Amino acid sequence: MNTRNYAWLTAILLIAGLLGWAASGMAGIANTKHNLSATGTGTYKAASETQVCVYCHTPHNTNPAAPLWNHQLSAANYTPYGSNTLAAAAPGQPSGTSKLCLSCHDGTVALGGVQNLPFGHQTPGTITGLEAFLTGTANLGTDLRNDHPVSFTYDAALAASNLELVSPAALSGKIKPDSNGQMQCSSCHDPHSDANPKFMHVGYTDGGGYGSPLCRTCHNKMYWGTVPNMAHREQTKPWNGLGVNPWHVPGHNLANDSVNSTNKANGCESCHQPHNAATSGSRILKQDGETGVCLVCHNGNVAYWNVDAAMNKMYAHPSKNPAYDGRHNPKRQADGKVRDDAADLGTNRHAECEDCHNPHAVSAGVSPSMPNPTNNLAAPVNKGVWGVQPTWPAVWGLVTTYTVVPDVQYQYQLCLKCHSYYAFGATPPLDPYGFVVGGVNTDQALEFNPNNKSFHPVVQQGKNPFTSYRGSYAASLIGGMTPTSTMTCSECHSDSNPVLPGLKGPHGADVWPILWGPYDGATGQDGTEGDLCFKCHDVNVYMKSTYTWNPEKTGFSGSSGPAAKNLHARHVERRNMPCMSCHSAVPHGWKRKALLVYGRTLASDPGADVAPYNAHSRFLINGSTDYGIPSSANVDSVTSGQWTKNTCHGGIGVGQCSGATRGSP
Repeated sequence: MNTRNYAWLTAILLIAGLLGWAASGMAGIANTKHNLSATGTGTYKAASETQVCVYCHTPHNTNPAAPLWNHQLSAANYTPYGSNTLAAAAPGQPSGTSKLCLSCHDGTVALGGVQNLPFGHQTPGTITGLEAFLTGTANLGTDLRNDHPVSFTYDAALAASNLELVSPAALSGKIKPDSNGQMQCSSCHDPHSDANPKFMHVGYTDGGGYGSPLCRTCHNKMYWGTVPNMAHREQTKPWNGLGVNPWHVPGHNLANDSVNSTNKANGCESCHQPHNAATSGSRILKQDGETGVCLVCHNGNVAYWNVDAAMNKMYAHPSKNPAYDGRHNPKRQADGKVRDDAADLGTNRHAECEDCHNPHAVSAGVSPSMPNPTNNLAAPVNKGVWGVQPTWPAVWGLVTTYTVVPDVQYQYQLCLKCHSYYAFGATPPLDPYGFVVGGVNTDQALEFNPNNKSFHPVVQQGKNPFTSYRGSYAASLIGGMTPTSTMTCSECHSDSNPVLPGLKGPHGADVWPILWGPYDGATGQDGTEGDLCFKCHDVNVYMKSTYTWNPEKTGFSGSSGPAAKNLHARHVERRNMPCMSCHSAVPHGWKRKALLVYGRTLASDPGADVAPYNAHSRFLINGSTDYGIPSSANVDSVTSGQWTKNTCHGGIGVGQCSGATRGSP
């Protein structure tokens, strides 16, 4: 065969191939919105032009050559998507098929604007009837920050840097990078067929009824589909029809248009919106702000737990405070996972829902210690959240070394990433309510250090179980607490009157600082039987028992025999003394045993412990009386059950501890 004949054969085969492709494309596109001809059924169509392909393709004078492109290209300069969680190199200007799609979908070029008018007119122009620009939700505009990124390289190196991406070698179907290795609009959409909604390559749900099979083709989100009872994946509870439909976005023709849709059916699109999202450069979320995307369901209209109502209580984590919007700034870290930098937890302080809950991992179940304290494990609702594990120094030493824990095992690891030196260094934040003596919050890693002499058993079992003549530590505890118990932070920082039974955690409460009950300068006095301490410590032992002889169930009791007394009850019943007279006003942990603080006001006792742990200067009993253990007394060495009057009062005179008396001496 000579060269001339071979050239003709090649041309004939090419034309035949194009005709076959055109016939297939026309058959698929004719009944879609992309048929802009006069025979089309969509909103936009030509006045008289009946050709179907001419709006995008032409056999001559094409730009670009493949795929024989005819539509006028946009001259717009685009603002591409960008995010700290994006592992890929920052996308530049759209290329490949994305540039072609945007020649209509950015709203800057007339829908009928072509390079070659029909019937051999190799001149540019606008087909009659299609002079308008695309409007509505299909118009993505030139700011692409609220759209899924396009025109970025998706290769093996990218997949290796982000463990939540599928390797491109495994993408063998229609959803895959283009011939240049870039993800484009055509990686997700087939412009010639709307057999699936929105011209997508696959439908909204898979064979098991789970949503977003297209998203899950590339995004292999950690924990998703592997955690038992994974609430956001398995939830089949529909919207109750009240307020705003949490899933439907008008004009986007989502699968969740009806009130009977569910999280399971919506999948990723329960929270994310691939185009025209409510947020720019922030993981294309469906509602404005990360808390907003949670509370649209967790307001009682879908999810059982009405967290929104809890956060409307007087004291709450400031997740709904507009001043904190946008502060949550997670970054893709070197290990491929997403978390904040420590600096973003200090001066850039915030408390978004996602700081404590991983929406791709959260599973049903509050703290395992609910309703009684039995352990300090993180709850299933905190699955997949990162935290920190301190390296503990000696007793009452500043904790400056921490190890990041990608998936917290203990609840304190979650709380300490914000409430410790890890977040704020040597500059702790101000108390927003102005209740803390000295004005700033305390370092809770310092306080819960298990090398301290006393602490509530949040990190490990407590150190101060006592044995007295007739009682034991166990006899003074209630609510499931035992001498060997551990507990979570939320045993105390939770709401005693939740909006729904069982709702737990530091979302909000009517008692500062998000406490189950009050703990202040009155706790322990008459009328405070419902205060925080008595959730675990039996009020009948500490406040109401007869202080002589029977019973003696606390470590603060006299020597054995007829002279023994329950000295807690004696001081409360006779002197109406509160807990803070002797115990730390911040009861997390302390450098002395049994959370005991030394000294009265600094004016009367210069050696006194300092605020905010020693709160006597703020809470004077009966308005004037200065109770407390004098700094000259050393009670750390006193054995439980062996207290005497001289332990605290020796050498200083009883008068310094006198106050308004009640009852008999």
